[in-house]
Amino acid sequence: MAQADPAAEPRPAEDPGSSESPASPESPERSERSESPGRPGSPEGSEGGTPLSRLAALHGVATSYSPSPDRTVAASDTAIVTALAALDVDASTPQAVRAALDLREQELRERLLPPTVVCWGGQTPGALAGLPEGTHLHIETEQGELRYTAEQLPHGVHALRATAPDGRTADAHLVVAPTRLPAPPGRTYGLLAQLYSLLSRRSWGMGDLGDLAELTAWAGRALGAGFVQVNPLHAAVPGHPTDPSPY
Repeated sequence: MAQADPAAEPRPAEDPGSSESPASPESPERSERSESPGRPGSPEGSEGGTPLSRLAALHGVATSYSPSPDRTVAASDTAIVTALAALDVDASTPQAVRAALDLREQELRERLLPPTVVCWGGQTPGALAGLPEGTHLHIETEQGELRYTAEQLPHGVHALRATAPDGRTADAHLVVAPTRLPAPPGRTYGLLAQLYSLLSRRSWGMGDLGDLAELTAWAGRALGAGFVQVNPLHAAVPGHPTDPSPY
């Protein structure tokens, strides 16, 4: 007859209907889920949610994706932690998540401008209208001009620096774009190109958007072309039935 080992500790009874192992105290995923009912990727998680999902939202990391219009898949906590790590944000433990969340919220409260400011149709964007009174602007336009106001700027991507009265500074890209592209003055012609075939000496084995910009500038400047048509560059919307042609 077998005898029990007196050194062995008694094991708690396991629920036969559950296959989950006990949560590890080092796991930020399980700890974060137990502290808040919101699940990353769900509407509840995006509004209030867990500290991890809020941290992801503040850094622009998606917590879900939709492979089809009627389906939403939540990203795993491991994937979110890995994506944040790629942005140099430590979310490996619950303590690290809280520290990173506090730091990010403080940065957003104190920053003057977002990384990119878009000005549509000459209207003053909200990011500039919300600057403290007395803030000085220094704008270097894409055309090489220096401006000190955001009024009547030429279209393009400009370099913006804002200096607040309290000494804070912020650098941002200022994109000035029309609300609608102008129609061509008359009949014109253009080129049709497959983007991946636009190889250049700087390409990495296939054409890229930089090569497309060079082709477009050359076609307009040297050939008088009015447009360049390219193959579809975005993924088709998944769903059933799937259209086999991107055109």
